[in-house]
Amino acid sequence: MVRRMTFISRSQSPTETGDRVNGMLPFVLTLGLLVGVHEAGHLLASLVCRVRIHEIGLGLPPRLARIGSWRGAALTLNLLPLGGFILPAGEFDRTQEDGFAAAVARRRAAILVGGPGANILLAYLLFILAFMFGAPDRVRIVSVDAGSPASQAGLRAGDIVTRVDGQRVKTPDELRATVRANLGRTLQLAVQRGEQQSQLRLTPRLGWSASGRAAGFVSTGEIVRYPFGAAAARATQPVADMLAVVLGIGRGTSDPGLRLVGIIGMKRVSDRALQNAIDWGEPFPVLFVAASLSLALGITNLLPFPGLDGGRLMLLAPELLLRRRISDRLERRLNATGVFALLGLMLLLALRDLSGPLL
Repeated sequence: MVRRMTFISRSQSPTETGDRVNGMLPFVLTLGLLVGVHEAGHLLASLVCRVRIHEIGLGLPPRLARIGSWRGAALTLNLLPLGGFILPAGEFDRTQEDGFAAAVARRRAAILVGGPGANILLAYLLFILAFMFGAPDRVRIVSVDAGSPASQAGLRAGDIVTRVDGQRVKTPDELRATVRANLGRTLQLAVQRGEQQSQLRLTPRLGWSASGRAAGFVSTGEIVRYPFGAAAARATQPVADMLAVVLGIGRGTSDPGLRLVGIIGMKRVSDRALQNAIDWGEPFPVLFVAASLSLALGITNLLPFPGLDGGRLMLLAPELLLRRRISDRLERRLNATGVFALLGLMLLLALRDLSGPLL
C-alpha cells in the first residue's frame, strides 16, 4: 500500500522558491557523478567489445599529472573536477588492431551507446529512489467555502483530487493553474473520498467571492511513499515525459514551459531543488533533479548532431546499412565542427541564462 504523510498546507513546487541556497559543491559533485557515469558506460562497453583504452581521466583537461595505470591505460588527474573522460586507443586510426576505429561497426555503435545508456539507466534508478523516499504526488482538499463553485460541485474537505479532465494532477499548483486557466468552463474532477471514487463537475468563475478566488477551496500537497514495485512503475512517467518533449521538438508538441538551459541554468535549478529539499525536509527535489539531469544528458547525447554520441552513430549508418564507411578525414572534420558548434551553443545558453530569469 501507498503510505501518505501530510506535506504542507500550501505547497511549493521545486521551482517556486528563490535562489536562497548557493550549493556549488553539491552541484559540482552531482554533475561530476553524471559525467563519470556516462564515461563509465563507455568504458564498460569498450571492455566488453575488447577495445583497448588509452587513457582514463579523472576530471576534465588540462592534465595535472599521471597518477598510475590500469590495464595498460594511463590514469590521469585533470584540472576541472567535472567527472572524467575515457580515451580509447586508435580513436581515428584504423591500422591499430585493438583500437576503436579498427573495431567492426556494431562494436563501435555499442561503445557509443554505452555512455548515454548508462545515464538513462541511472536516471531511472534515481527516479525509483525518489518515489520510494516520497514524492509530492497527491492533492487533498483542506477546506471548501460555503456557496462556492467547489461547494456546489460537491467537493468536500478531505477529498483527494486525482485527475482533471482525464489529466493527472499531482500538486496543488497544478490544480490551481488548471482552475485559473478554465474560468467559466466546466471541469471534470476525479475525486477519491475514502474508498470511493467519484466524478464531480466544477465550473470555476470569478465574481462569486470578493477575494477573487475562482473555485473556493484550499488544497494541500501530500507526500506519497511508494513501495519498490509501484515506484518502478511510477518512475517510467518522467522518462516518457522527457522523451515526448525531445521527440516533440520541431513538431509543436513539446511543452512550451520547458527550454534548453546551459551550465548556469542547471546550477540555478540545482540550487532551487536543494532549497526545496531543505524547506520540505524531504530528499525528493534533489533526487528528481539529479535524475532529470542524467536523463537529459543521456537523451541529448543520442541526438544525431555531430560531436555527440548520436552524431557519431549517425556517421556509422552507411557502414551498418550499406557496408560503406565514410573516410577518416570526413569523420574528423564533422566531429570537430560539431564540437565547436556545441561550445558555441553552450556559450549562447549561458548568456541567455545570465540575461533573463530561468522560469
